[in-house]
Amino acid sequence: MKVKLQALRLHFRRSVETIEFGQISFFWGKIGAGKSSIARLIDYCLGADIQLTPALQLEFNSADLSVDVEGRRLTIYRERESSNVIAAWAEGDQVMEVLMPARKADGVVVPGTTIEVLSDVFFHLASLPVPKVRKGRRTAEERLERLSLRDLFRFCYLDQDNIDSDFFRLDSEGDYSRRAKSVDAMRFVLGYHQDQVASLEAELQSLMEQRMAAKAAAGALSKVLEESGLGSPAEIDDRVEGLRARLDRVRAAAEVARTGRGDGGHAVDALRARGRALSADVESLEEMAEAVGSRAANTERHLNELKMLSVRFSRTRSARALLASVDFVDCPRCTQPLPSRLEALCPVCGQPESEELHEHLSDEVVGADLKSRLVELQESLQGLRRQERTISRQLQRTVSEKAIVDQTLDQRLRDYDSAFLSKALEFEREATVIEQQVSSLLNYRKLPERLEELLSTADSLRGSESELRVKLSREREKAFKDRSNLEELEGLLLDCLVRSSFPGVTATYKVTIDPKTLVPEVAPTEAADFAVTSFANMGSGGMKTIFKSCYAIALHRLAAKKGASLPSVLVIDSAMKNVSERENLELFRDFYSMVYELAATELNATQFVLIDKEFFPVPEGLSLDVRSRHMAPGSRDDPPLIPYYDVPDPPRDSSILDASLDDAE
Repeated sequence: MKVKLQALRLHFRRSVETIEFGQISFFWGKIGAGKSSIARLIDYCLGADIQLTPALQLEFNSADLSVDVEGRRLTIYRERESSNVIAAWAEGDQVMEVLMPARKADGVVVPGTTIEVLSDVFFHLASLPVPKVRKGRRTAEERLERLSLRDLFRFCYLDQDNIDSDFFRLDSEGDYSRRAKSVDAMRFVLGYHQDQVASLEAELQSLMEQRMAAKAAAGALSKVLEESGLGSPAEIDDRVEGLRARLDRVRAAAEVARTGRGDGGHAVDALRARGRALSADVESLEEMAEAVGSRAANTERHLNELKMLSVRFSRTRSARALLASVDFVDCPRCTQPLPSRLEALCPVCGQPESEELHEHLSDEVVGADLKSRLVELQESLQGLRRQERTISRQLQRTVSEKAIVDQTLDQRLRDYDSAFLSKALEFEREATVIEQQVSSLLNYRKLPERLEELLSTADSLRGSESELRVKLSREREKAFKDRSNLEELEGLLLDCLVRSSFPGVTATYKVTIDPKTLVPEVAPTEAADFAVTSFANMGSGGMKTIFKSCYAIALHRLAAKKGASLPSVLVIDSAMKNVSERENLELFRDFYSMVYELAATELNATQFVLIDKEFFPVPEGLSLDVRSRHMAPGSRDDPPLIPYYDVPDPPRDSSILDASLDDAE
């Protein structure tokens, strides 16, 4: 996945700082200058949690990160201590600006897409399907779950805290779930999830969903039949036979009434009364449907306005927090100097400063209130939609019944227009009603048959699912045995270790990566069974940082060759964390020389963000876009991340002051 960082904009209490990135961005200098905070804030914008340093606790308000994903610009804005981000990107001629969760999905946030969380936006912009991995491997209900950008970014950001203590969580014995996600991410990059495996997994997921849907539909249909007393086709046939016998008797009575002379009222009058009643019902139901539809539309509009209000509220708080620390000298509207005012008055509008805090409610209280109100409106809208559907079905039934009454009335008026046949007409009306009941029962008779079909479909899908599981198991085993990418990764890791002058490793050594744990081991070829070096048993913290960095670089080299969906960004924070540049000059020089050489050749499409104590210049003969920034706390020439923080005022030159006094005299 082609990902390129463009700029990181940090909103502090007294300034806004912009950090632009090149192909290689090297931040170096003294401790306490905020070098590692740059990497942490990049990771924070991409959805991670963050532990703020004392300086950031006092000064940091928010951050936004501009990044290109496969050539499409994405801007991510995240406030301090917020679990949500605002992501903005272009979708055709339309600019999308969406408030979404940074990490934990809570339903689709962009209608018509599968975007639920920030991670999904990256795959959407890259036109890639969200990668999925298997869960519940030891259960019958095996399923596919999403592999997020955070799982892949673990191999793109080597943070200072864990660079010498944690090997990409592949060695987390006490945390099985995190280790499993890291293994899944590695297998995805290595190509164990091949096209055939992915296709079979998707097909299996579809079969499981179809089987569950058929099972759920059968359960609902069985409950409806049980409540209506139509348990089986035999029961329905018995009721149909009884109605048909009654229908024959009514038709015979109508025929007798037609040939004889009877007394009594006219049947047409009853039909007319019924038709008028049904017309009134139709009109009432139409008015009711219109009223419910109008109320539902208003509720939906209110719901959308409330969603936008939550975004505006967040922006207003940010703007208020930023402007609260501004000391206005000129009018922000006309740029003219502001008149002098008392300290108790606002310097801009001249009104007395409010003694009450503007922050009546915290973000958590307002967020919880907004979410509660949104849930209430959604439930109300769902209830109105259900009521609208119920009224619509009742209206259809009433219109249908009125059409039958009108048709019967017209037929009776054509056949006979006097009172002596009204009894016959009444019998015929009853016959019509019985015919309608028979027709309905014949339609209901299909429901038990449909129930049997659904149960049969569920059973057949279960059989197909079992067959597909066997086939998928064979394909997975076949993909797992394909060690070509794993063997290439072993060779690339050995090459990185040798080129970086890793202590004790030469080109004659052998690297072995366990396909189950994906943890590498290094050993001499002639003594592979006796002396094995791994991340866990390295005695030196400096060796661990270099070893982990080489493994990440080797993985990016493999991804660049194979076109794997690994983000093309590599952030290494303090590769020389436990290494002295003076005592280990060769290791320092050779490691960064290797990074520069790879950035100019194999990894020319990969962006590097390097953070360390010292800067190593680019060797001669390499053409690279390297942006180096020296940072020192309290320095004006090489400012730290927060340039005004703990920086003394410049000394006043007494000679200049004396000259200015002479000029004044």
